This record gives sequence, C-alpha cells and structure tokens, in this order.
Amino acid sequence: MLRKLLATLFVIALHASAWGGENTITKGVIDGSAYDAKSKTLKIFGHTTIEKLADDEPAFEVHVRGNYGKIKDLSIEKNHFAASFAFDSALPGGLSEMHVTATLANKDKIDFFAANGKLGLVHVSKIYARHWWLLVVTLLAIGFIYTKHFEKITNGIADWIQTRQRPLSIGVFFIFLSLVAIGTTGSSFRIVLDGPVAKAVSSTTGSDSKIFKLQYSRGDEWGILTPNVIAQVNHTPKFPIINTNLGIDGQNMGVLGMTGVPIAQWSALARPATWGYFFLPLRQAQSWHWQLPFWGCLLVLWWLLNLIKPSSAGRNLALASLFVVAPYAAAWSNWPLYFTLFPALAFACTIKLLRTQKFSHALAWGAAVGYALAAWVLTLYPPWMVSIGTLLALLFTGWVIDQRKTLTFHRPQVAGSFALFLVLMMLVGSWWSDTKDAIHLMQNTVYPGQRTTLTGGDQSFLWAFRGYTNAESITFSRDDAWTNQPEISSYIWLPFAMAWLCIYGVLQQRRERWILLGCALFIAYYFIFAFVGIPEFIANASQWGRVPVNRADVSLGLAFIILLSLMNTALPRTTTDGSNVVLRKSLIAITVALSAWLAYFVLTRMPLITFPKSSAVYIAALLTIVIFSVWWLTQKNFKGPILLFLIFFLTASLGFNPITKAPKDVKLHPEVKALASDDTGTLQRTLFVSGEGMGPHFLPAVGLPVVNGVLAYPHTSLWKQLALAEKDWPTVNRYQHLAFKTGPVANGGTYSVASPWMEWVVVTLDPKTFDFRRTSAKRVAAFADEALRLRDSPMLKEIGSYGGLTWFVVTDPEKI
Repeated sequence: MLRKLLATLFVIALHASAWGGENTITKGVIDGSAYDAKSKTLKIFGHTTIEKLADDEPAFEVHVRGNYGKIKDLSIEKNHFAASFAFDSALPGGLSEMHVTATLANKDKIDFFAANGKLGLVHVSKIYARHWWLLVVTLLAIGFIYTKHFEKITNGIADWIQTRQRPLSIGVFFIFLSLVAIGTTGSSFRIVLDGPVAKAVSSTTGSDSKIFKLQYSRGDEWGILTPNVIAQVNHTPKFPIINTNLGIDGQNMGVLGMTGVPIAQWSALARPATWGYFFLPLRQAQSWHWQLPFWGCLLVLWWLLNLIKPSSAGRNLALASLFVVAPYAAAWSNWPLYFTLFPALAFACTIKLLRTQKFSHALAWGAAVGYALAAWVLTLYPPWMVSIGTLLALLFTGWVIDQRKTLTFHRPQVAGSFALFLVLMMLVGSWWSDTKDAIHLMQNTVYPGQRTTLTGGDQSFLWAFRGYTNAESITFSRDDAWTNQPEISSYIWLPFAMAWLCIYGVLQQRRERWILLGCALFIAYYFIFAFVGIPEFIANASQWGRVPVNRADVSLGLAFIILLSLMNTALPRTTTDGSNVVLRKSLIAITVALSAWLAYFVLTRMPLITFPKSSAVYIAALLTIVIFSVWWLTQKNFKGPILLFLIFFLTASLGFNPITKAPKDVKLHPEVKALASDDTGTLQRTLFVSGEGMGPHFLPAVGLPVVNGVLAYPHTSLWKQLALAEKDWPTVNRYQHLAFKTGPVANGGTYSVASPWMEWVVVTLDPKTFDFRRTSAKRVAAFADEALRLRDSPMLKEIGSYGGLTWFVVTDPEKI
C-alpha cells in the first residue's frame, strides 16, 4: 500500500508538470525550506538551469494548501535564489505540499519541484492539544496507580471476574448480538457507495450516518473484499463457487482469503464471518462480518489465557482486551484478530481434548480442533498464518512438556484425533475440490505465485519500532498523504523488558518454565528474522519465506500478551546478600534506561515523511509510558503497564474506523438495468473503460457481468481472444486490477498492455481500431472524458447515459 501511495504522488507530480501550459518550463529545483511560525514566514531555497536568473526578472509565487504567500524578500545569486513569503494565516502543522512557481519577464513560467521530481514539502512544527491530553491522562493514570484505591479496586474487579467467567462470556456474546441487530459496522464501504461509479449504477437504501471518518487507506476492505461479498449476494443464483459476473471466465471465489466471502459449499462452515449472509438481512450480515473477528478473538483469547494461567482471569481479560484494541488490529480492519482466533481456538480445544477422560467429550473437542484448523487454513494469507502458527506451536510444545505428568493419551484422545482429522479433511477437502484449479492458476502467476523467497534481515531499526508513533499516526494522521495507517500500525515494543521477563520467568517459574521458554524462543527468533535474517533453506522449509517482516508484528504482539499472562505477580524473596541487591537494582536501572533511550532515539530520528506530527509533548508522554511501564514490569507489577498501554492503544485506534450502519440494500438502478440489458432483459457483460480497476469492480456487486475489475488471477480466455503476444504474458500473469483506457498505441497496434505497479494491468486501446468484440463485452461504459474518445469507434453505438456514465452497445461496424 505504501508503494501505491508513492506511485500516486509520482503521478500527481507528473500531472502538475504535464498540464502546466505551453509556456511552462520545468527547470526549477527546491533545495530546502524553513517555516517560522511566529512570523508566519516561509523561506524557500532553490536553483534553476538559468545561469543568470536575475536578468529574467522572476516573479515568485507560492501556495500551501490554498494559502497564498506574499513575497517578502528575494535574493538571487547566479542560478540560485532564496525567497521569503509571508502568509496571512498560520500554515497547518505537519507536512504540506508547496506549489512554487516563477514567472519570467518573457512570460515563461518555471515550476519548482523537489530533487526527486515531486512537489516540495514544508514542515511546520506544532504541539497539538491532543498531545497535551495524552500526557495529562497518562500522568493522572500513574498518580491513580500509586494510590491505595487503585490496588483495592483492581483486586476487587479481578476477584469478581475470577468467579464469573461464564456470565461475563455470555455478556460479551450478547454485546456482539446487539451490535449485529443494530447493524453496526466499522467498514468504510460507504466510500464506494458515495463514489461516482456506485452513484452511476446503483441504488442504496439505509442510513449513511456515522461517527468518525471513513478510512480511505483500507481500500482492500472497502474496495475489494466488500464488493466481492455483495457480488455473491446479488449473483443469480446466490453464493456461487464461480461468480460468472467477475471476468469472462468467472472468478473462483474460494481463492479469496482474509474473512472470505459467502460460498454455497460445505467449507462455508469454516468461514464463520460469512455465516450472516445466509440467514440475516444484508445490513445485519455485514455487521456480523465486521464484529465477529473482534468479539470472537476477545472471547477465545481470554479462554486460552485462562486455560494456561487459570489463576489470573481478571488480568487475562484485560490482556485479551488490550490485544483486540491494538492499533495494528484496527488499522487492518480487525483481520489480524480473525487470524488469531482460529489457532488460539485450536490450542484451547486441544488442551481440553488432552485433559478429558470422556469418550464423547473427546470426540467433540477433537472435532472442534479440526474445525478451528480448517477455518485457519481458509484464511489463505500465509504471512499471518505462518507467524502466529509458529508462535502457538512453540507455546503448545512448551505447555505439553510443563503438563506432561497430568496429561493422558488413551482411547478418548485417539477417538478425538480421528474426529479432528475427519472434520479437517472434510472441510478443507470441500474447499480444495472446488478451488484447486484456481489455486494452480495463482501458483503460476508472476505475482503473488512466484514471489522471491523472503529471508528477513531487511527490517529498518526505526521502522521496527514505528508503534511508538501510533497514538498520533493512526487516527489523527488519516488525512496526511504521507502516512499509510495500516503499514505504520504496530505495537509498543519493549525489547529490554521482554528479555527481562523471559529470563526471569524461565529461571524462576518452574510450573511454566517450558511454555515461557517457547515464548522466549519465538521472541528471539522474531528479532533474528527481522534484523539478521535466516538461511533460505530454513525460510522455505518453515514457510517463513512467505512472511514480510512487517506482517509478523501481530505474532510478536500476541507473544507479549501471553508473556504478561504467564508471569507470576509475587516478587521473589528478598535476599540479605547486599551484592545481589545491588546487581538486581543495577540491572533494573539499565533496563529502564535502555528502554527510555530506545523510545527517545526512535521518536527523535523518525523521518518527517513518516512521522510529520511529532512534538516534544508527544515524546514526553511516550517516554513517561515507557519508563513507568518498564519499571513496573521489572517489579512484577502488571496492572500499571496494562492500564498505560490501554490508554495509548485506545488513543491510537478508537477513532480510526468509522462507527456506522451497513446499507440495507445495494441494487442495480432500474435505468442502468435497461441500458445494460438486451431485448430479453438479460444483463450483458460490460467493459468499463476508466483507466483503473477498482471502479469497475463494483459493477458485479449490483449483479452486472464485467470484463474487468479486480481479479485474483488472469482470465486466459480474454487474452487468447485478444491474441496477446507471448512476450506480454508475464505482464498480465498476476493478481490484477485490470483497467482499460483509451490512448495512443505504439507500432500501429490496436492495444497495448502494461503493469505500472505490481498489482495493476492496464490495457491501452485505440478506439478507432480496437475490436471490442474480442473482449466478450456486449456493452461498454465510460465517463465523459473516455466516452468522448470512444465515440470514434466504428464498433460502438451510444445508447444512453445515466449518472454521468455513458453506455455503448458493441456491434458490427456495418450495423451502426
């Protein structure tokens, strides 16, 4: 997604230079800028290729986010200049693009760009009120933690939770059902519904009120997955395995991972997020789809923690809550929680299976394990599957060793294992039998099928600890073009405190020694993988070759949560040996100091393009959280760090996703249906000419068959019909946003293909010569600019328009 952002900025820069006018000459380079907030003055330094710039009497102009500066001072030496501009109002904090031009005496105009060819940036330092609030709330929380009331209140809550686990679980389940009944969702699908394509083809019912802003950065949720889901609902018949409306070969929907889409096959049982579409109205079904990962993960993770540390139900609930509200989960639409839910459920059910002596119970628990593993397999995203799976495998191995004297494996466990494999094979087998051909196509693609094996070792030190920025960079930087919230989201890593807890736990806690060792081994492996790397044969054998380092963050976050759960709260017996006391205090001081230094180093050296809205107050708040959290952790006090982490995580994530109601219905507009249908009323396959793939991807959501959209693999029939040259096959052999646009074609061809970005395939066609019949389209749709050029085609006959979208029928030239 960061790649798309950079590419978009590059296109913006090119657009600025290409459409500047005939007298525009792009000879200017901005070398630097400085803004003085007190005087509201911006000073810009730069140069041009004009050796004697002063002789051309340049008149400089600058505007930043609609604010125009007045020239205050100008000095020119040869081809270099320094210009100062005064603004009537203060510039907004953070980074802003500045448009700098100079008009010469001969009316030529110079547009100035940064050395990388993009618009120049100006940084304005600012202390935001929310940074003060974060600091004040943090200090108040610390003050409260040091009172006797805090210990009394938290102990009372913990005791109350310890004896009421089942009623609390039922209460959480009813919260989930209540939200579903209301139709509450955090999806930003409204971005699509309010967009030009949806307005031109659909009619939607239901309130569009919301709390918090829609999230444009979550395009893979609102622009791809959700339209795929609605396309299944509006297909005839509903919930097909192969959706014939998506591409001329049809799209096998079983290859879609994450929370998946509803499909009428047995494996749908292992996609619980999609169950609502089979028995609930659309609004409630979409709410079910959104809410289940959050509440399901909360309950299952709490249950698992209670099984491995049964004496700490209160702390476990707090830790499970901390995990599900983490910014990494929110910024990825709760998908990491869905990937955690199933292996955690398998772990918990396996514990129950190994402890039961009843045959019937063993069958039930074994079937539950098989179900959880099948659901985990069908999430189909290796980076999260492999990383979380590795962690839980190590933890399970350690737990078995710790509990080896209390576990049995007799006839009930054998029967349970049989049930496990039977359920697993039935569900995964149902999916595989219907999907194997499409999987084969995906495996043979250039992307993602033949991606290079990843061996790690490429993690930037600053980027690894980007979670320190999240209280500002997630919710409050959503409007910044420089901040990609899903990519920058993470957790607060405290590596020195984690090392302290791991070493202490392994040495001191005999009952949990091996599971703690498993947790410690995973944490150590993560940092080795991130910063050093692993041999390629290990990457291939372990499947970690499919894991980008950034995508493993959720597993390390989960490891930290489980580590905090496993630790005992009782302090070790004090010793009278003065040297040991001094050593322990020294090690604690070093741990706290190193943790504070790490946080300070990261925040003060984080590039402005990554974290433009930092401030001294924010750094002070984060350092306060880190110092006190690490101090308390070394003292075996976990309540304080959990509360401070909760404050930080909620600040980062609470307002990120909107709180809104899902639409009641999304249907094809009657007027569009008339334009897109033949004389018998059958909807015709449509080629959408727009230059991008996400727009046309909405058409199947209202039941319209399309040629192009977002396709999981290339549709070979299309390229055979277009007689694609063999040399161009690697260009189209990928997961793709398939886009068609008009434009000049080189070497006298009728069309050309290009892949400007890894996930894009763009077909540029000459409307005068292109044979639209070869696409299998019976209709062509385009907005005004493309429609103007499509009218030159001898094969297209304009039949009408609606909502700004012009419709053409594809026919033989002699019949027009």
